[in-house]
Amino acid sequence: MNRMLRWVTVPLVFLIIVSCSNAMQLAYPKPQPLVPVKGEVSVKIDDQRIPERGGDEPLKVGIVRNTFGMPFPLMASPDREPTKVMRELLSDCLEASGYKVVDASKQTPQLHAVLKVFWSDGYQHSRMGLLMPMEFKRVADTSSSWSHAVNINTGKTWGMGGFSQFNGAFNKMLEEAKVDLLEQFAKPEFEEAYLSLR
Repeated sequence: MNRMLRWVTVPLVFLIIVSCSNAMQLAYPKPQPLVPVKGEVSVKIDDQRIPERGGDEPLKVGIVRNTFGMPFPLMASPDREPTKVMRELLSDCLEASGYKVVDASKQTPQLHAVLKVFWSDGYQHSRMGLLMPMEFKRVADTSSSWSHAVNINTGKTWGMGGFSQFNGAFNKMLEEAKVDLLEQFAKPEFEEAYLSLR
């Protein structure tokens, strides 16, 4: 009887935890803007995640499985949809590198980004992945003067503490992406590409 009760209770408790606290906040410490400003840039981001990994459900950022292998979704909170978060991150990193982010125009160099992967999956150990190629262009249909792909792959081993640990792992992934972007935008090659598009 006790064994049967445990088989029912554990998944039920897990389901309650999932339903109450699995909204990922997807946050990172914002870098400080750099002044004086070098120039203006616009940011465009295209969501190209595959359908079963967020493409058909933009707030879905992963799957987590309980002790019995039952899958449960990991969802971003409604105001932290991944393409919105990544656009914010790109904009913050550009401004920390001395570029003012403005609305798109034919006179403004455009940073085009494609969100291909923003996903976590696993059992007792989960992998978090982020893949976002970028190109610097005058407008969408012109050739690029600079390109780079943010490619982060990090892991999280399940422990006690519920879904806050997954939120922390996603935020660690965003922090790694921030470090990469700040490094890329500070390179002379990026500024040279920007100047060639003005």
